[in-house]
Formats: sequence, structure tokens, C-alpha cells
Amino acid sequence: MSKTGIFFDFDGTLFYGTTDINYYAINMALEDMGRPPVSRDVANSTVGDRLIDACKRILQTQDEALARQMLDGIMRHAPEAISRYARIEPDCIHMLQTLSQRAPLAICSNAEESYLTALTEKFQIKSYFSDIWHRTPGYDKKAAIPELMRRMNLSRAVMVGDREEDVSSGKANGCITVAIQNDFGARDAVGADYDVYSHKEMEQVLLQIIENEGV
Repeated sequence: MSKTGIFFDFDGTLFYGTTDINYYAINMALEDMGRPPVSRDVANSTVGDRLIDACKRILQTQDEALARQMLDGIMRHAPEAISRYARIEPDCIHMLQTLSQRAPLAICSNAEESYLTALTEKFQIKSYFSDIWHRTPGYDKKAAIPELMRRMNLSRAVMVGDREEDVSSGKANGCITVAIQNDFGARDAVGADYDVYSHKEMEQVLLQIIENEGV
């Protein structure tokens, strides 16, 4: 098996429905709590945050129990939000099919396990990944990457994402970094080794990388 793997961020990198899902689930959770809704801009600003931190910020509180109540509400409404809004591009599925035959793939995400499970099963892409890293207390992405490499018995990895954290975490671990520049995130993924603008281009770049790596 190849000793070089490809790690993908999820929201904004493989899947673009996050903002609609967040907007719906957050406001349904707030409604359950008798709280006023937030604007789409506020909901969009939570993309990439740990959900418990986003809840505290929206509620303007450090009360763990209150934030957890909102978080539970978001997770309760997430399945319906996913059913309504989750979509994945055919080019992304083609990319994963192609790459999974050439190198081991993994998801490296800060999202909740239940969220990732629901979406990877809905999109029928779970089988393409050798490992799926979800939000884990005590780990950020910088710490998650070497743990994934250890679990997958890899000597090197490519980190693919749409946020600054993806690029900086990859570089801190000696990874080749690929940033997708799209209209769905913060556009703060600067300084990557490669910038791409579509999944079709992402597939071409990643195939070239693994060919150069001798995979």
C-alpha cells in the first residue's frame, strides 16, 4: 500500500451545503429555546467553528449547560436540514472514486461524528475513506494529522482544505497542501502549495501529486 495518503477537510472542501444546513438547524434550535433567530451572515460565520463554541458565541454566554442545550437542538434538527439541503457535486464523487484506487484517503474534520456519518452515508462516499477523523477533545487539526498518519501507517500526507487551519496544520506536519478557493468559505486558505478552483481541477492536481510521490 502507498505510504502517502490524502486527507480532506469536509465542509467547504468536498461538500458545499454547510451554510444552508447551519442556518436552518441553528434557527430551529433557537426557536425551541424561545430565542430570536440569527441572520444568515451570523449562521455562515459559524462554518469551521466547533459547534459548542458557536453556540456560546450566538447565545453570548459561557454557560456550558445552556450552550449544550442549543447544541443538542442543532443536532436534533440536523438530519432534517441535511435531507433538505445537502448536495455533492458529481465531479467530487468522480474524484473520490478515482483517487481511492490510487492512494488511501481520509477525512480530517472538526465536525461532529454524527454529522459526518449522516453526510457520508447520504452521499454514499463513506467507503472511499480508510479513516474519518471527527471532532475529538484535546485535538485540533495540527494534532489530528500525525495521529491519522500513525493510524493509517503513512509516511507522508497531502492535506486538502478550504481554510487557513487546513493549510497551516498541513504545513506544520510536512504535508503537501492543496487549497480549494471557492465562494463557500472564508477564503483565508492562503499559502498552500497548490490552489484549485473546482473538484475537477482538484482531481487533476492530486493525481499529479501522487504520481510525483511515486504512488
